[in-house]
Amino acid sequence: MRITAGHIIELAAENTSRAQSKVAEATQVASSGLRVSVPSDDPVAWAAAQRAKMREALGQGRATTLSTSRDLVEQTDSALADIQSIISQARVLAVEGASDSNTAATRADLGAAASSLFQAALAAANSQSSNGEYLLAGDQTQAAPFDAAGVYHGDAVARTVNISEQGSHAIGVPGSALTAANGVDVLPELGKLATALSTNNLVGIQAALGTLQTATTQVSSARGQTGAALSALNDAETSRQDLETHLGGVVSDLVEADTVTAASTLAQATQTLDAAQTVTAHVISSLTAALNAGA
Repeated sequence: MRITAGHIIELAAENTSRAQSKVAEATQVASSGLRVSVPSDDPVAWAAAQRAKMREALGQGRATTLSTSRDLVEQTDSALADIQSIISQARVLAVEGASDSNTAATRADLGAAASSLFQAALAAANSQSSNGEYLLAGDQTQAAPFDAAGVYHGDAVARTVNISEQGSHAIGVPGSALTAANGVDVLPELGKLATALSTNNLVGIQAALGTLQTATTQVSSARGQTGAALSALNDAETSRQDLETHLGGVVSDLVEADTVTAASTLAQATQTLDAAQTVTAHVISSLTAALNAGA
């Protein structure tokens, strides 16, 4: 095959064009910091990075859920702590009222105090979260779970949330934990104590001492559930942060360029382009001189 001057110039030009493309690619990588900026750069790495980014996005959304759930559990525990404190105060009144030295008038005064405690416990049991949901209503969060007599009308469903990629965890304590299904009807028992004190019913006052002890155990058990939920939520947040850090590293490894390598590649590409341009210029000059000499 006869190689013409035009073909030689074409080959030199193609070589220069390829070198220019390499410089452009290296410049893009060095300036953007990305080795893979579009799928065509590396389809496999691009797809893997997108999957990792999706998991990152889901994890960031879960961070909001975990924070909101933690607030809910803390508010629930606060309501239960108030009830626990009220029961303790009520037992003090029951112990005092059970003393033979008390008169009917003294017990009536104690009954008034017990009635106030019952109302306080009722208010705590019907506490609402910052978004207006009733904390101890189970799954029936839009209606007050306890009526004026302290009778529970919610359900026994403990609300759950997804706390990780693997599963969910209970974050709610239904008011059924304060009913006879789990020991005694806590709020009505407080009401019974108030009535027994107000009516000078010594037998009823003495009976309240035992039921209030059971009530204390019930509320402690319910608070144990909130404690376990808080622990699970805190562990989940720690794991979520660790996963986010890991996924950030995965994305970086897949699509980001090493700064030193990118700079070195750009320098090499630039040198190659300079050499190609020099060769092209020399070829054109030599061929032009030869043509002139032949003329």
